[in-house]
Amino acid sequence: MASDNPDVFALADAVTPWVIRVAATLRLADLIADGNTRLDTLARKSGADPDVLQRLMRYLTCRGVFTQDADDEYGMTDAAKLLREDHPAGRRIWWDINEMGGRIEASFTKLLHSAQTGEAAYPAMYGTTFYQDLADNPERAASFNALMATHASYFGLLVDQYDWAGTGHVVDVGGGTGALLTAILAAHPGMRGTLVDLPDVMTQARGRFAEAGLTDRVTLAGGSIFDPLPEGGDLYVLSNVLHDWNDKAAAQILYRCAQAVPPSGRVLIVQQLVPEPDASTGSADELKWITQMDLRLLALMGGKERTLREYLDLASGAGLGMRGLIRIESGQSLLTLERG
Repeated sequence: MASDNPDVFALADAVTPWVIRVAATLRLADLIADGNTRLDTLARKSGADPDVLQRLMRYLTCRGVFTQDADDEYGMTDAAKLLREDHPAGRRIWWDINEMGGRIEASFTKLLHSAQTGEAAYPAMYGTTFYQDLADNPERAASFNALMATHASYFGLLVDQYDWAGTGHVVDVGGGTGALLTAILAAHPGMRGTLVDLPDVMTQARGRFAEAGLTDRVTLAGGSIFDPLPEGGDLYVLSNVLHDWNDKAAAQILYRCAQAVPPSGRVLIVQQLVPEPDASTGSADELKWITQMDLRLLALMGGKERTLREYLDLASGAGLGMRGLIRIESGQSLLTLERG
């Protein structure tokens, strides 16, 4: 008898996600795409045990990730292409167990801690907060910054579709290594920028701006986004920043922006929004994605995705109100705030 109920056994499967991550870490898709299609060659070049690799590939081929022909040569499917380093979705590095993506995912084994306490799972797993872990381990910080660079797919849409009129000075708050600010300044030759992030990120940012020929137009402000921000910018950008934090911390960041922005300035929040219960916008797939990200943020650092109303409530507490809202094709919403 047919049923519309979800396959709970499939939903609860923990094997497939980790086999996929092992395949991504061993770079099997890249090796096969380069012509290494036989098991012995794949094992040698990936550093895997031949017997175990055969069993992993058998698992993945019967699930449609790879193919295997009559000559025992492995091939690619469209699904396998997602595991390649050069795929535009940029997922391989997120699934690499040896990178921060894998370390982040492993924190889900402590999700029960979050469910019972409302706190992040990452400290329960590793004995330190996420950002302290990055501060204490430069190689992990570099890995995480590489993950954040994969968000660049929406930067072009933001630059093209936002109204930059009257913006001469952009302050990118929590802007990481400056990928977004680079895109903005490259598209607007007369604009200046200030990047605010932790001091240990500034070395990578400095190199990025130098390579783009933007050094003379950028000020690097190493420091915490919870401290007073550089004043006088026309636009303060918070791109995928507020969802990293709980309500108290997010309200503090907005308060710092409100302190720094002049009366004629604006604050721009770039986030995906959780649809309101009665909203007609957003597909089922988008809702699945944002609810997954919501729990990932909870496990990682106690953050959360929010509805428009929740963001406006936080903004109101900081003395900011909505000036405009647009949604770009990538799914991000651009929420412009102003003082008063």
